[in-house]
Amino acid sequence: MAVCIALAVGCEAPGDPGSERFAVAVDGPWVIPAETLAVGDTQYVDYTGAGPWVGESGCGGSFLPGTQLLEDWLYSSFSQVSNIGGYSCRPINGNPDVMSVHATGRAIDVHIPLASGEADNDLGDPVGNYLIEHAEELGIQFIIWDRWKWRANATVGAKDGAYGGAHPHHDHLHVELSPEAANLELPWYGGPMDPPDLPPCGLVPAAGGIVDDIDTCAQAYGPAQYWRVVEGEGHGGRLLWTDAWETESPSNWGRYDLHMESAGRYEVEYYSTAAYAVFDAAIYEVTHNGDTTALAVNQAGLDGWISLGSFELASGGQQSVAVFDSSVGPVGDDQHIVFDAIRLTRLSDDGDPDPDPDPDPDPDPDPDPDDDDPSAVDGGCSTGGGGGSGSGSSGTLALVLIVVAFAGRRRRNLKI
Repeated sequence: MAVCIALAVGCEAPGDPGSERFAVAVDGPWVIPAETLAVGDTQYVDYTGAGPWVGESGCGGSFLPGTQLLEDWLYSSFSQVSNIGGYSCRPINGNPDVMSVHATGRAIDVHIPLASGEADNDLGDPVGNYLIEHAEELGIQFIIWDRWKWRANATVGAKDGAYGGAHPHHDHLHVELSPEAANLELPWYGGPMDPPDLPPCGLVPAAGGIVDDIDTCAQAYGPAQYWRVVEGEGHGGRLLWTDAWETESPSNWGRYDLHMESAGRYEVEYYSTAAYAVFDAAIYEVTHNGDTTALAVNQAGLDGWISLGSFELASGGQQSVAVFDSSVGPVGDDQHIVFDAIRLTRLSDDGDPDPDPDPDPDPDPDPDPDDDDPSAVDGGCSTGGGGGSGSGSSGTLALVLIVVAFAGRRRRNLKI
């Protein structure tokens, strides 16, 4: 990815990055859990190479259809994935006589933001582990991640081992598909391609709630040195900010993952602190009920809860609100975006807040007071009303729908 330090636009000397909360790097290579290795030993996929390098005439020209489907599914299923590239017409690194699987359209590079220059195992390991445990279903023949490799056709008990190639693969997982998978010949590629059964970071109640930047369902991505942490400001007494800059591929962004207890229409608001919310065209994406809405939001000079609009949210996960540091046009100096908190409020059919969205027909006559804390959503989110200086939504916010293809452009522009 392009990083802010390489450009003169929108960069400042870093403040306190608070890097310990953004990413977790583990000493040494990818350590595949014993239970994952055990499941992996039950998986077998023949290995099919790309053959000899014969020049560009032997290349596929693009991803094969199954490769493209897997790419899209990984994006929608793992929020930590920052970019997926992979088609490249070339021989393998280190051997000019052998074609790279990248040239066939059967290999992808799944990018994970670095953690202080090292592989972010907290974010990347779950992706690799899932692919191992579902190798036959997805047709995964080979994986490289963080100086380690796993091969589906190797001997039981010896499928993984150290990877000693020139690139440590600390910023991306190299994933190869079998020809059957890439050509849609496995049942999984015929649908419904359900999302992975992963534990949610937290549960938003039927009435709605607040997800703050310190909660487990909120995560700041990108180089930690470009996130500034401000204590004593914002919702809950802390906020993060970074500079906006002109680019198609964001460097720093924040995301709130939403796992809803109940489907319905919710107003979605973000918390703004005028001293730090400066940029007048901040890019937001709201992923809701199978759709993605992209917005250009004027953050400048606003305090309190600011509405992004109302959205239909499905029960369950695979939904989110994200804000990016990228801009499709020129950006002046000191144009900050804020990543702080979002608030979801359940709406009734007439558009007003719904005071009782899911009434209990048989309430507990003797509730346990220890289980009746209205300030916490199960899993590390907060509920309730506002905080700080704003108690309502501002009517001065300018929202402009932009091309939803931005989502694809920010992720697919990199070819590795």
